[in-house]
Amino acid sequence: MYSLTAELPDSITIDGKEYAIDTDYRIMADFETRINRTDITDKKALAKILSETLSALFTEIPDAPAEKLIEGMLWYYRCGKEPEKSTEKNHIKCYDYDEDADTIFAAFMQQYGDDLISSGMHWWKFRAKFISLTDMTKFVRIMQYRCADLSLIKDRNERARIKKLQDIYALKSRRISHIPDIKARNDDMKKRLTKRFEEVKKLSGTAERKE
Repeated sequence: MYSLTAELPDSITIDGKEYAIDTDYRIMADFETRINRTDITDKKALAKILSETLSALFTEIPDAPAEKLIEGMLWYYRCGKEPEKSTEKNHIKCYDYDEDADTIFAAFMQQYGDDLISSGMHWWKFRAKFISLTDMTKFVRIMQYRCADLSLIKDRNERARIKKLQDIYALKSRRISHIPDIKARNDDMKKRLTKRFEEVKKLSGTAERKE
């Protein structure tokens, strides 16, 4: 989270001006889910995700360069933190907000007493609680099964047991990316989103002039 001594942000600052945002956790959860399910080279799909996320997030879309808009949105999505760095070559998807909705709901209710259906919890608060869920919840245990490295399990019976559980709880949208690190993926995504968003703005401007 940003700071224990500061209020959670309800706006994003772009070029020195603050723009109000809807902080409901569902907006960024939906953004993450859709991005993780989309081929990053699919410009049309990325533009659609970006446009719909910005429209849902901002009370009023800022009149600012596309790159600044995307930087602001990604800053908020990352909860004010710097992009993660990793040396891992493979990033296995361990959860999906849509597919795991039932167990995530149950986990928050069990551990915190939070009803996510009726809650409009701030995204940063949601993420802080999400990453702090323990293996007392079924959801976390399922994630552990999915992300377990079978090659590190020496006991044959235990390896077979975990493999069976991985098959049972496998995500339909499970995907493995082969990008060297998370920062490289984020930078690449930002470049592609910016380029596509600029293309969409130009097309929209041309259409308006014709009218």
